[in-house]
Amino acid sequence: MTKHQQILTFIEDLAIGSKVSVRFIAKELDVSEGTAYRAIKEAEAKGFVRSIPKVGTIRIEGVKERQIEDLTLREVSQIAEGVVICGFAHLDRSPNKFVIAAMELNTMVRYLEEGALCIVGNRRDAQIVALNHQTSLLITGGFEPDEEVVALARNNELVIIQSPYDTFAVTSMINRALYDRLIQKELILVEDIMVKDVSYLTADATVDDWRKLSQNTDHSRFPVVDEEMNLVGIVTAVDVAGAEVKTPIKEVMNSNPFLVGRDDPVTHISRIMVWEGWEIAVVADQGKLIGIISLQDVIEAYQQVQKQPQFGETVDNLVLSGFRFVDDAEHLTIEGEITNAMSDDYGSASCGVIVTVMNMAGYIGLRKKYRLNAITENFTLYQLQPIAVGTEIKVTARLLLVAKKHCNIEVEVTANNAMVAKGLMTARIGDKKLVSETVH
Repeated sequence: MTKHQQILTFIEDLAIGSKVSVRFIAKELDVSEGTAYRAIKEAEAKGFVRSIPKVGTIRIEGVKERQIEDLTLREVSQIAEGVVICGFAHLDRSPNKFVIAAMELNTMVRYLEEGALCIVGNRRDAQIVALNHQTSLLITGGFEPDEEVVALARNNELVIIQSPYDTFAVTSMINRALYDRLIQKELILVEDIMVKDVSYLTADATVDDWRKLSQNTDHSRFPVVDEEMNLVGIVTAVDVAGAEVKTPIKEVMNSNPFLVGRDDPVTHISRIMVWEGWEIAVVADQGKLIGIISLQDVIEAYQQVQKQPQFGETVDNLVLSGFRFVDDAEHLTIEGEITNAMSDDYGSASCGVIVTVMNMAGYIGLRKKYRLNAITENFTLYQLQPIAVGTEIKVTARLLLVAKKHCNIEVEVTANNAMVAKGLMTARIGDKKLVSETVH
C-alpha cells in the first residue's frame, strides 16, 4: 500500500467527528505536509471529510448508497433554508422517513424510529421524545431549541435544523423537492448503480489466485489492477480455461476491457453492452478502479425506473428496441423490422425513423472499431425510397475517414437485397476512453 493509500485508510478509520489537519496527519504517519494535504483533499472529494467554516476539517459519515429519491439532511436544510444548530458531522445522512409532530405524544411515539427526521414546532416535549428515539429534528417557525434539547442531540449524535417557515410550508417544500428530484433524475448514471465493493486481482496474480477468488465470491469475472489500483485488464472463466494454475494472469487476461466513467448515462452504456456483447463494464476514475456494473445491474436499474410513472423510454430506445446486431467482420451491421410505430401517414417508414437508425448504426460502428465517442455534426440523406411496414431492413455503416477530430461514415439501408436509403454522417470525435490511455 502506498503512503497516499495509507493516509486515506487512516482517515477513513477515524471516528466520526474527529478533526483532521495536515499537521496531525503528517505527524501521525510520518509523511510530508504536502503528501498529507493531497490525501486530505482526495478524502474530501470521496466524502470522508468536510471543511466547515470556523470549525475546520472533520471526519464525516460518508454518503451511503441512496435510492434516487432520497435527500440528505444537508439537502433538507438547504431546501427549508434552515440553520444547522448541531450535528454538522452527520448532515450526509439520509432520513429513512419523515414524521410530522402534529399529534399527541403517545400517538407520535408509534411513528418515531432511529434514522428518521421529525418536523416539529415549538413543542419541547415532542422534541425530547424524538431525540430519545434517535430521531433528528427539523424545528419550524424559527423557534430555537433550549440548551437541554441541544445537549441531548449532541449526546445522541443527532442533527437539529432550524427553519424560519411554518410546518406546512416546510413540508410542502420538501415534497416539491422530492418530486423535482424524481423528474430531474430520469437519466440514471453509472455512479447510481455501480458496485463499489469490487473483488479484484493484482497484476502479479496467477490462475490459481483466480480460482480461489472465484470459489470465495461465486463470481467468475474480475478486474486486474496494478499496485496503484490502475486498471490493466479483466479476466473471466473463458480466459483461464485450460490454463495451468501457475500461469500469470497477465498472460490470459483481456487487456482491453469495456471501461466507463461514473458520469456515463446507463441507457448509453447498456446499449453499447448489448451491441458489442459486453457482460460487464469496469468503472474507472482517472484510470483507477472504483466500481463495476453488469447487465444484471442495468436490468435492475431499468426496473427501478419503470416504477416511476413519469418515466418513459426515449425516442431512440423505442426505435432501436427491435433491432439486433449482425455478425459482420468488415462493417457494422444491424437489422430489424419496420413496425407500425415507425410509419408515417402513408404507411411507409418515417424519414425521421430511418435517419435515427442510420445515425445510430454509424455511431455504434465507430465505437466498436475504434472505441471512440462522437457527436453527429451533419447527416445528409442522399436517397430514400418508401419502405413498407413489416419490411425487414439491414443497416450497414462503413467508416470512410477517421481523423484526429472528425470522421465520415457512409450508411446504407437495404431491403430484400436492394438499397432503399443511403446517407453520409459527419461526426466530431470526442476524447478516447481511458482504456486506450491506461491499458496499452
